[in-house]
Formats: sequence, structure tokens, C-alpha cells
Amino acid sequence: MNYYYKYLEALEEIDILESFIFILFCVLVLVVIRNWYNLYKKRNFRKKNRQLKAQLEASQLGIANFDKELQKIASLENALANKHSEIFQLQQEIEDYKQKFFATLSEKDKEIAKQKETNNHQQKAYERYVNYKNVEANNTRLGAHFIKNVISQIYEDLEETEESYKSFLGISYKTNTAKSKLPSLKALKSIFKLLDYNVSALNTEKTSIDDELMHIKMFLDLIKYLKPNTKIELKNRLTEAQLNRIEIKPTLFFPFVENALKHGSLNEEASFISIVLKENTDKQLSYCLVNSAEQRIEQEDKITQTSNFGLNALQQLLNAYYPNSSLEHKTLPNNQYLSELTLSLN
Repeated sequence: MNYYYKYLEALEEIDILESFIFILFCVLVLVVIRNWYNLYKKRNFRKKNRQLKAQLEASQLGIANFDKELQKIASLENALANKHSEIFQLQQEIEDYKQKFFATLSEKDKEIAKQKETNNHQQKAYERYVNYKNVEANNTRLGAHFIKNVISQIYEDLEETEESYKSFLGISYKTNTAKSKLPSLKALKSIFKLLDYNVSALNTEKTSIDDELMHIKMFLDLIKYLKPNTKIELKNRLTEAQLNRIEIKPTLFFPFVENALKHGSLNEEASFISIVLKENTDKQLSYCLVNSAEQRIEQEDKITQTSNFGLNALQQLLNAYYPNSSLEHKTLPNNQYLSELTLSLN
């Protein structure tokens, strides 16, 4: 029986010992885990410590550089303050000089103004006279090239007519069908009349619309004589009373026709010149010319700016004598060109 109790006690002690050993083992495992964790944390702390040291060193280096820059800035501020002081002194000297200069200049300006005022009225009157006469001279003219071409054509026609006649034993006869002399002589007579009209225009202030249109028709007949393919149309929608009552500067309508002749395309079968003269809804005189033109899309700007000398001179004439009037000239579709004068007679 005693043996059995001892056996039970031994088992209890063994259980206690096993429990103790298990507890010791657990404690050991915890210690190992704790040591491993501490080691891991130490390594992390060392790494962070190294990073912080590097950042600290960089910050210290930056602070040192910043101190140097501050020193440079302080020296520059001192230099700038000195320069400001010098600039202020120079500005004071400049202001003093300006006051003296402007005082002298003011006196000279007064003297010059008096001198200009003495000559101003005569100069303006002379310039106005010269300007008006130049403008009138630019508009009262026929192109020399046009006159040369007409006379040359007249000469050829007359020469051709003379060569068509032969004589035998004092008897003259035609060898072939020749042109009549009448159109050539009529063209020559028209040239003389137009030249006379242009010359007299320099000394004539105004002429009737009827007289102007009569000479415009002569101009158009000569163009038809030179350019037989050109279809010419003149639509006059004014009354007989308006034609005789309304007066304008002589040759006022000539630059339109001259511009159509110079820069238009008048040799083709479909070439044309169309003129419409009427009174618009605002009781203004409207003179519109449309002519066939060459296809020059890429040179359109150049044409409108540099090739319309007659129309530009006409604009100067309008500015001088008809200030409330307008002049428009532009390229239209289908190779056409428009020039339109809206004349205010009030």
C-alpha cells in the first residue's frame, strides 16, 4: 500500500516536473523570440539612425552654405544701398539739368512757334494749290501708250487702204477688198477731240454729265477700234434734265475706262466693258464699270495695290472736291473687275 502511494506521488512529481519543463521551454521560446525581435528592431533603428545622420550632415552642410549665401546677400545689399544712393544723386542732377534744359527749350519753342506762325498761312495756301493742281493733272489725261496704239492702228489702216489701189494708164482701181478710210479718220478725229477735252479740263471747273458722257463714248469707240472683240455696253439711266443739270469735274469718269483698258483682258471673244450710270436711292450719282480681267489669283493683292494709278489719283480728287463720296474697286468671280464711284453732289 505504501508502495502504491509512493508511486502516485512519483507520478505527481513527474507531472509537476513536466509542467515545469514545459513552462521553462515556453519561457525559453519567448526569450528567443524576444531577443530576435529586439535584434530586428535594433537593425532597423541603426538603419534609421544612419539615414538621420546622413540627413543631419546634409542639413548642416546646407546651413553652412546658407550662411555663406546670407553673407553674400548682406554684402550685395550693402553694395545695392550704395548704388541707390549714387542713383539718387544722379537723378537729382538729371532733374536739375532737365529743368534748365526745358526752360531753355521752352523759350526756343516760343521763338520757333512765332516763326512758324508767320509762314504757316502762306505755306498751307501754296500746298493746297499745288495739291489740287497735281490731283487735277493726274485725272485730266489720256495714256500716252493708248494714244500711240490708236495712231499706230490708224496708220496701218490708212496704209493698207492706200496699198489696195493700183493705177494703169492713169486709171485707179482696187486690187482687193480694203477697209474704208472713214473709221480711221473718225478715230483720228476722236483722238483730237479727247486730247482737246483733256487739255481744256485743266482750266475748266465743271462740265455737264451729258458732255462727259459724249467724250466717254468717244473713248469707248476708240477702245472698240483697237479691241474689236470687246463687247461695250453703256447704260445711262439718268433723265435728260439730270444730264444737263448735274455738273462734275471734267474727265472724272475717264480713270475707270483707262483702268479697264490697261489692266483688263479685252482681246478674247468673251471680253467686255459694261458701264451703268444712275441715281441711287440716296440721291447720289452712281457710276459703275465692270470689265473682263485676266485670271491672276496669286497676284490679286499686287494688282489692287500697285496697278490702279488712275483710280488712286481719282481717290485724291474725290478727297479734295467730293469729300462725302466713295470709290470701290475689287476683283469679282469669273475673272471680272469692278470699279464703282458713288458721288455725293451736295
